[in-house]
Amino acid sequence: MTHDPWVDNRTTTHWSFCGNELYRAYNLLSDYDRENLLWEIDDELKQHDDKWDRCTEVTNYLVRRKLVHMQTWRLFFKLVKKHLYNYANQIGDPEIRKLKVASCWAKRMKGVTQKLYDRQLYINYGNTHKHEHFDLGMIYYLKNPSRIYGTLIENDDREIIIPGDENSLLIHQSNVNHQPVNPEPMVAKDYYRCVLVVDFVAPYKLEYYRSVNNGYCLLYTSPSPRDS
Repeated sequence: MTHDPWVDNRTTTHWSFCGNELYRAYNLLSDYDRENLLWEIDDELKQHDDKWDRCTEVTNYLVRRKLVHMQTWRLFFKLVKKHLYNYANQIGDPEIRKLKVASCWAKRMKGVTQKLYDRQLYINYGNTHKHEHFDLGMIYYLKNPSRIYGTLIENDDREIIIPGDENSLLIHQSNVNHQPVNPEPMVAKDYYRCVLVVDFVAPYKLEYYRSVNNGYCLLYTSPSPRDS
């Protein structure tokens, strides 16, 4: 059987970088489901003026809205759970299977000025960050003009850029410095970058994150106040 070079047959892979285990999974959702997620994110971002984080639009209000495409979100979080378990199995740490979702963010790089984009590139601008209070992080590259716009990870004075293949995800340690590799505005205006970020914590930490998020942490199990 002839191999079609245009068909991406990748499934999962994992490797170690400076003692931190990284995990990738590919070809996760159908075009239909990804369009549903993009519509939901776009609709939510239209409703908020406080959405800007430097040159990126950000929202964590998805957990509080009445979701239009609930079946797609259920499928997404089913995949989140599946690959969290795969990650635990591949690195040989069954405790990871006990982690719970503490937050879910959508981040979109679309329609910003070149000046604002240039500012985020300075090392002292604070774009490189880490989440010390979370135990694990997952980035799903929902839409991306090129795999070169992935995630930069720093550790022990070393840096690597993990490719951000569209419709793939990355699992990494939250306490390691990282930052998005965003496309330039001239690229993003035609085809923007949008990711979903999921943060995990141990069960004993979950009550705290529920308290700071008005009781809504688990998008796929918790009711939304707009549902009532």
